[in-house]
Amino acid sequence: MAVNLLGKDGFYGWVNLAVMFVFYIAVMLMLAAFGVFLPFWVKEFSWSRGLIAGAQTVAMILSGVAAPAVGMFIMKYGSRKAIVLGNLMCAVGLFMLAFQTSIWELYLWSGIVVGLGMSIGGMLAMMTVINNWFVMKRSVALAISMASMGLSGIVLIPGLMALINTIGWRRAYMMVAAFVFLCCVLLPGLLIKNKPEDIGQVPDGPVSRRPAQEKTRTNPYKNLYRTPVDFTAKEALRTRALWLLVSYGTLQFLASGGLFTHQIAFLFDLGLAPGMAAVAAGVMGAVMSISQLGIGFLGLRFKMHSLAVISILIAIVGFTVLIFARSWPLVLAYSIILGIAFGIQSIAMGNLFPDYFGRSEFPKIMGFTMPFTTIISSMGAPLTGFIRDAKGSYIPAFQISLALLVVAFFCILFAKPPVHPSLKKGPAAAAVGMRTAD
Repeated sequence: MAVNLLGKDGFYGWVNLAVMFVFYIAVMLMLAAFGVFLPFWVKEFSWSRGLIAGAQTVAMILSGVAAPAVGMFIMKYGSRKAIVLGNLMCAVGLFMLAFQTSIWELYLWSGIVVGLGMSIGGMLAMMTVINNWFVMKRSVALAISMASMGLSGIVLIPGLMALINTIGWRRAYMMVAAFVFLCCVLLPGLLIKNKPEDIGQVPDGPVSRRPAQEKTRTNPYKNLYRTPVDFTAKEALRTRALWLLVSYGTLQFLASGGLFTHQIAFLFDLGLAPGMAAVAAGVMGAVMSISQLGIGFLGLRFKMHSLAVISILIAIVGFTVLIFARSWPLVLAYSIILGIAFGIQSIAMGNLFPDYFGRSEFPKIMGFTMPFTTIISSMGAPLTGFIRDAKGSYIPAFQISLALLVVAFFCILFAKPPVHPSLKKGPAAAAVGMRTAD
């Protein structure tokens, strides 16, 4: 019945996309909540910023350690079961945070329970759904699903701040938990379909069944790179391109993680009122969403690798402005510039791996690489906090982040598409090599 309501083609991928749009609103709330609540915990419990941020480090380390098992779980049981199980853990952990009185409780519920929950039912599971349902249209699908994060942020972050000031941070956390349960457990559990093949459909919808001659005449994606042969996890792990992509992602997450966690506290240090600080963070999120949508459509015409290189250059400019931000106009400027950069980066990361290595073993490939990304990048938030505690300013930490982005630029610059081992001999290899050249 649901398929019949989707129009004459009945493509269920659009239902999955709608569910993920709502799902990412709740994900944005989970991700933003920690940074919004952080100054209130410092005030009430006198905990150091570095110690509080350490809970996120625990969450990311556990997420990385669990990633290989999560990838294999998704391949065996499907994304829907992973999403429901993982986000049920998140909802429980968020609810229990409303009752915390000791730092060990923050580490237990936020670091362990929510951390493992987001690993099981978070980005890897949702990106696998997109990767299964969309191939040629993947950049647009990913952009649409993730755009809700930033667009909702401009409302959610100021709204959460107002809610805390009205009913207190403990009751606010209960409401966050309820929202996550509704959007990340009930809705996906009822509506998500793992693969188009499960219900007799194909990726990208019925249009992909057109004769090859017709698709060639009308194909707007013919200049874009997609690996002609899917890599196994073992084959992918042996390529230089994969580890350059991993390094690129790790360094950018290491740089951005400290900012995301401490941005509200940094803006408080500048003397901004809570409402203005929340607006600045919301503006970054909104611009990020607009950037994601724009890059999703540009990704149908231009190589995602080139767009990723541009995004790092924009991020370098944004962090440079951030370091000198002492007034509202400069705060607004870095929020907009970094919003553009982070929006492009998020779509690039979601597309480059399946573009380079295919969708057959995507969960397993990502599962084996995520420990490196998450464990190393998890150090960004606590190190930023400890530097602030020691130096009395966030600026030295942001200067280090800027240097990391410069290194990330060179990693992505040289991360060209790999040639599958089966195509490295004979004329076919030469043809593929020509296609992969930028």
